[in-house]
Amino acid sequence: MIDEETPLIQQAPEPYDAPLPDISNARPERRRLRHPHTIGLLCFLLLIMATGGYKLIKSTGQAFLHAAKFDLDSVRVANVTDDGLEVIIRGDLEFDFDQVSPYRRTWARLLSRLNTVQLSPDGPFDMNVCLKKERFCISSVELVAPLTLQLRQPQTIEAVAHLRPTKEMARLINPISRGPQEVVFGCSLVCEIKVKGCSVGRHTVTGALPLELDGGRIIRHVMKDAVLENLEINADGTRLTGSMAVRLSSVGLVDYTADAMSWEVFMAGCSKVSSVATINTGEFGLRDPILIPTNFIVPPLDEDLLLDCGDGSAISTLLTNLASNRDVPVIVRAKPLSTQPRWMRDIFSDLEIHAALVMGQIEGLSGGIEAVDIGYLGVRTQGDSLLVSSDVSIKYNVSEGMVVSKIDIPFVRGEVNCGPNVATLEMRNWQAANLRCKKQTISISLEEAAVKPENFSLIRDLVQNVATGTSVKLAISPLLDIQVASEFMTTTITGLSTEIDFAVPAVPNDQLFKSFDVRLNELVLLESSANHCAMVINAAVSGSLNFDSAIEGLKFDLQYNGSTVGRIEPGPVHLSPEKYSNISANLIMHLGTDIDKSRLERMLGTYLSGLYPVIEVVGRQDSQLADFVSGVHVPMRLPQISRQENILHPVSHESIFLVDSTMHIMSSEIELTVYNPVANSEVVVDLIEAQASHDKTILGYISKEQRIVVPPGLYKTPRIPVTYATSGIGADILRKALNGQLEIDTSAVMRVHLGAFAVELLYSGSGTSTKIRL
Repeated sequence: MIDEETPLIQQAPEPYDAPLPDISNARPERRRLRHPHTIGLLCFLLLIMATGGYKLIKSTGQAFLHAAKFDLDSVRVANVTDDGLEVIIRGDLEFDFDQVSPYRRTWARLLSRLNTVQLSPDGPFDMNVCLKKERFCISSVELVAPLTLQLRQPQTIEAVAHLRPTKEMARLINPISRGPQEVVFGCSLVCEIKVKGCSVGRHTVTGALPLELDGGRIIRHVMKDAVLENLEINADGTRLTGSMAVRLSSVGLVDYTADAMSWEVFMAGCSKVSSVATINTGEFGLRDPILIPTNFIVPPLDEDLLLDCGDGSAISTLLTNLASNRDVPVIVRAKPLSTQPRWMRDIFSDLEIHAALVMGQIEGLSGGIEAVDIGYLGVRTQGDSLLVSSDVSIKYNVSEGMVVSKIDIPFVRGEVNCGPNVATLEMRNWQAANLRCKKQTISISLEEAAVKPENFSLIRDLVQNVATGTSVKLAISPLLDIQVASEFMTTTITGLSTEIDFAVPAVPNDQLFKSFDVRLNELVLLESSANHCAMVINAAVSGSLNFDSAIEGLKFDLQYNGSTVGRIEPGPVHLSPEKYSNISANLIMHLGTDIDKSRLERMLGTYLSGLYPVIEVVGRQDSQLADFVSGVHVPMRLPQISRQENILHPVSHESIFLVDSTMHIMSSEIELTVYNPVANSEVVVDLIEAQASHDKTILGYISKEQRIVVPPGLYKTPRIPVTYATSGIGADILRKALNGQLEIDTSAVMRVHLGAFAVELLYSGSGTSTKIRL
């Protein structure tokens, strides 16, 4: 019987002659585990090293992926099928191991000593996209042949791949078109790696490329150098048709011939999205230059697009954005075609692009106002406003190849803001208009449109600059309603606005005044005193302007050399092109200080001598429309005036006062023919000093003061005694005068009386026709 304390298994005693190894193996357990902590730590370190080495080996593909530097040279689409397309990618590849993290760098450098490796992917792999926390596959990629890579030196590689795009491509394009999106492209492929023909296993290479993609920026980049060639637009019955060729810069890297495509363009109206155009593009290649044959059809517009949504209609917003070079928001949906490969039809069936185009960046659609021609201008006052009637022709510039026909704008209304904050032109009633597309002009006949001033200081500056022949830039912002008439569409578009920078060209006022031919009809004396003289000037003016002004009460000071010598008050003006039109103005001369009197006498003497001094016309505070003209200084040269009798002028600066003279040699006398334009008063002239000369040779002079009383009109004076110079009229001068006439220069100091008003003038006339009589 076995006791319960007796072991179940007992060790048999070893014989004394047992082998030594067997004896040593049987040493006590306490001796074998003498250093248990050291052994455990060693095991742990070996486990860490094994794990790290395994991870290092597993991350070999990632290390080389980080070291790779690839410069894409070209992408050529070699073949397109219903399943996908074959792509040949060519580029330069080299490995820069400094780009690898220090943890993997040494391992990668060691492996690079293998120099050449061959990668053979295990069949197709997916190109995935992560967008808005959603992950989907946009294409399947399969390399046709293994890739051989040089790890230690640059190389040019060429890879052939089969791409099979999926309809999920539309899920990527659609949100990108609406705005910037964070997109991560990723793929994971298993490759067999061979070194010197020997397989070293299969490795998984995973790559991820995060990008921010903005469809709007992509479209603007593509369209920035776009040119529309041979653009033609026609109203064909109830629809608008057009054709053009769109020329783009080559993308350079991609060689691909695109099939014909069709797109439908939509716009948002007040309550729904409506179709506005169908665009068809023909086959084109991505080569330099890219030339895309295009035609489009605009169907009858949905009424929803023409309704006023509170801030204008959708069509007015469209035209406003077009005219102002602002974004034009549209929705573009692709229309699958039976001629397209199946994979493209799958993508197009779900494709909806939200685009924002800026027409100004497309050459041929950008432009502006080239010239403004005012055929007629009529003005009158109404309170603080000016009422303007005018025939205005506006020349705009767009592409010479753009032809638009059968569209007219018969009426416009609204307002035009000139600014900033200068004035507003209000057209409350419909104004007749005419659009001539082929000539690129629009004509508008204004009927008493109101000019409402806003900032009188700016207005005066503007008037000052224009009047002095200085170019002026104006920001013009029209807000218009227009009536459109065509077979395609007859409607009213409201709230059309744009912004135009228009430069009023500089026209020197001398050039402007020279274009007028002024004929003095008469002067009418109103009143006179020792220091004051008022008269009415009646003249006839001919020029190229067609201008009507019913404004009365305008008053302008006349300044000469810094002194105010008088004022002028023009009356209503009615000018017709190439015809003489009668005008009237009140002229008031006054003598203030002695300096003012001296300068008035100098100005009158210069003018009566046949020269044309420059004066300044200055708007007065007590003038009608003082807010427009007060303080405006307009320098102008006094106009050349002819006499009513239309006597020929022998020289360009012939005097209006002295017409003709006859010298009687034997009796030592001279007769003068003079002109008094004052219709209701005689002019008394006291000749204090006078002399005549020819070619700087003095012919004669008066020896004592003579008084001449000149009635209105042409007057031949009695013979005036003169003293001829003994050496003045010699044989040479007589020979020149054999035909009976001689041109002489006359200088005189005279006192001129007009009623009680008197001034002393220095007269110096040249080239006066003089008859010589013995």
